[in-house]
Amino acid sequence: MQPWEYPVPPILYKFLPPERLHVLTECRIRFSQRTAFEDDHELQPDYAIFGTEAEVKKFARSQSIPLSGRGLPANTAMAFAGDPRLQKLAIENLQRNTTVKDELGVFCLTETNECDQMWTEYGDKEKGFVIGFNTTHSGFDKLKTPGRLGKVSYSDVPFGSALGAFENDGAGIMFRKRMKYAYEKEWRTIRLLKRLECRANGIFLSPFDPASVCEIIIRRHCAVVSELQQLSATDPRYQHVKMRNE
Repeated sequence: MQPWEYPVPPILYKFLPPERLHVLTECRIRFSQRTAFEDDHELQPDYAIFGTEAEVKKFARSQSIPLSGRGLPANTAMAFAGDPRLQKLAIENLQRNTTVKDELGVFCLTETNECDQMWTEYGDKEKGFVIGFNTTHSGFDKLKTPGRLGKVSYSDVPFGSALGAFENDGAGIMFRKRMKYAYEKEWRTIRLLKRLECRANGIFLSPFDPASVCEIIIRRHCAVVSELQQLSATDPRYQHVKMRNE
């Protein structure tokens, strides 16, 4: 099953530190480019091999690369597929020259609002807050269209082959993370950066519909309790929103 084929939970959550209160007032939220992530595997997973003999032959034909004649042996693809050193070099070259991953923005969400580690890491040690988005609300489309929303899978096992991954809609590799992040239970939207609003400091933002916000969740160490309470009480855009302690 592809990441975008899973049933989307009715509510997806976004953890934010207290200084990101302006997200609610501005109705703008960040999509992060690959270079903004600490994990160097983000949008660039590992592959076991570059390609099988059949995949190498098919790739060579698509690129008009001769695998026989002009002094090259007819079994070049077989030799390439069987040489770990060449496979490694080809993978490194592919990753170095695949620029599309740097043209994408990622908006990370989660199925859960109860994870202590996420409250610590993304909620600034519980001083922040969590926004719950109603994914069934039509306004939620602003965060995923045009783009692709999908469920993240977790594995330390490399993808089988780089050529195979790209042949079978390479977008799937954008929804894979290492096992150490499995606690995040992540869903993500991936969109082209050029479709987002770009601030002068290289921050890319997408508008969202405040009507798609259904919950604001805090814990006892929240540093912006009064501001959130005032917002939900006086801002007509959020008077429908439930604010609760978790």
